[in-house]
Amino acid sequence: MKPYCIISLFTVLCFHAYTQQLDDSFSRDGIWILRNPEMTSSQIVDYKLTTDHKLIVLHQSEIKRSITRLLPDGQRDEQFSFDYQLFDNAGTTPVAISTTADNDIVVLANLWNGTTWVINIHTFDAMGELNTQFGQNGSYIKSLTKDQYDNYGQYLYTTANDDIVVVAKINDFSVSTTEHNIATLRLSKYGKTISQGVYANRCQQINSAAMQDDYLLLAYSETQEDELDQTTRVASWQTDQSYHQELHCLSSEEEFSATDQIELSKNNFYIAQIISDAEALYRIGKYDLNGNRDTSFTDNGHIGGDSDIFNSRFVVTPSGEIFVVSMSLDNEFDIHIKKLNVDGTIDDVFGTHGIATIRLNNPVEQLHKIRLDTQNRLYISGNMAVGGNSFGFIARVKPDVLQLKKQKLDDFISTLFTKGE
Repeated sequence: MKPYCIISLFTVLCFHAYTQQLDDSFSRDGIWILRNPEMTSSQIVDYKLTTDHKLIVLHQSEIKRSITRLLPDGQRDEQFSFDYQLFDNAGTTPVAISTTADNDIVVLANLWNGTTWVINIHTFDAMGELNTQFGQNGSYIKSLTKDQYDNYGQYLYTTANDDIVVVAKINDFSVSTTEHNIATLRLSKYGKTISQGVYANRCQQINSAAMQDDYLLLAYSETQEDELDQTTRVASWQTDQSYHQELHCLSSEEEFSATDQIELSKNNFYIAQIISDAEALYRIGKYDLNGNRDTSFTDNGHIGGDSDIFNSRFVVTPSGEIFVVSMSLDNEFDIHIKKLNVDGTIDDVFGTHGIATIRLNNPVEQLHKIRLDTQNRLYISGNMAVGGNSFGFIARVKPDVLQLKKQKLDDFISTLFTKGE
């Protein structure tokens, strides 16, 4: 084989292996875009995977806020019907969506009652019908304090017995425009309050939350009295009990800028820290459920020099492997995926030195949330620019295909040059 032919073939193979395209069995060429002729913009608020691999998508545009169900192949499920205008007003802000074991749908929103913002929850059956037996005529409205403070629901979870758990922040703007209290709320599947309580007074910010079964983790930041040192604390509790426990404390002395995300996986939790110094690291730490750091987990925090640490998210597989998904700073069409082994080291078999590139047909403006299904397929939501406007999207990637492509490429190149000797 002539040298220039080898070089050309090598270039083509490298492009297809290291800029692997999306899972083309999902929607249209691996990506579902929330767009129709009536829209000028759209956004994916939240989405959840059901036990039968369907996607329940909470979304909004300038014309409507609604829910769509996608089939496993990414096509719109025409049997699912959502014809309500519950969220189509300026006084309602949808925040999150969750599903129960029976695939019923729970939606968390913040509602303006004319005086303050309060928590508002609706439930729907698997076909999109409003459950009118939930709360009062299908709506649950709650203020977690007796005072006239604003209540903002932030995170939504459902338990194994279909109870609903909400993490909220409570603002008293007469005292501070930046600090808030953190509160938790648990209610039954019938819309009856089980427990509520205010936790961690005068916190600066809720960083992240995660829940597994009845075990809830919450990462929050607070500013010390000197207003210089910032501390991020991780607390846990069983949501059906009032007892809580502080597990871990990250101080500014540890040279981190922010706690970006927390995830639960079996008997461990993982925290992503953004370190915005000259190295620009997105470092993940692993801890047991008592807050003890696993020193054998050694993520160096490097996600590639052209990856955006401020627009990155991670997910943990059942086996303990980790995928970090980031926007590219150099190419607006690219999304980077970094893979870590269970001990935090980079998986060199994956992509190029542990990082694979997904190239889209439109510029990516922002990444929002990533999910992992039981088949280890990654779902990535965000916004992209199409025709000068911004539209929400959900893309699906098969990480094992990225790894397999590279292995086949390495084997092919090895064979090619062996034959050429």
